[in-house]
Amino acid sequence: MKNMYKFGLGLFWCGITSILPETAVAQNCIQPLGLSKNTEFVYQVTDKGRNNGTLSNKVVQQMANKEGVYVTTFKSARLGKTGRPETTEEYRIKCSGDTIYLDAMLLLREQALKAFEGKDFSYTPVDIPYPQQMKVGQLLPDGKLGVKVRSSNIDITQISMVATNRKVEAQETINTPAGSFDCFKISYQYIVELDAMGMPLRDVFSVEEYFSLEHGLVKAQFTTKRGKKAKGLELISKRNTAQALQNK
Repeated sequence: MKNMYKFGLGLFWCGITSILPETAVAQNCIQPLGLSKNTEFVYQVTDKGRNNGTLSNKVVQQMANKEGVYVTTFKSARLGKTGRPETTEEYRIKCSGDTIYLDAMLLLREQALKAFEGKDFSYTPVDIPYPQQMKVGQLLPDGKLGVKVRSSNIDITQISMVATNRKVEAQETINTPAGSFDCFKISYQYIVELDAMGMPLRDVFSVEEYFSLEHGLVKAQFTTKRGKKAKGLELISKRNTAQALQNK
């Protein structure tokens, strides 16, 4: 089962592409966010401000699909305190024209599905767009994930998970254990809605993320309606292809 906070994304990703020719933008799609095969990027996960394991992500494949969209696939492993994988999932980063799209499955909130364990799930994703010509003040489209829960061909409920009201707030330099990064600060609301046996439920988080178009997601923090820290991510290591292979 996937975890909504794997923005290893995020998840990911300033803006000189606005003055580059189309061929250069297309080249960015071949290695979006500075990623190439075998690139590894690791995030420190926090929960309520406390360390809660790491996410280790590795690019495993890059290719163009039938529609000409360039797709980067990476495996994401959640490592517990022992350093052993607790979960392993696979996600995609798609690049088309001047826009990068993060896999909508990264929006999945595991807690919202726990009450329906053992049931069948089907997903309707709308991937999360990041324009490569991002500007401060820009409003970004929503990312969405719809989940239909079924049992014995009977619909039980539908769950909606949305990243909405996305806005580019500023450009800032962020320092993490992985280095110093020029980022766009993006704010949005993460909203989960479902009908639990006739009782509508809604949960809302405020999110701030720092995203580099050269390196992807650098930092993200979820905050509850009461202003308390929830899940967080921070990039602590990123190794390119040559560095990753040297450590084999």
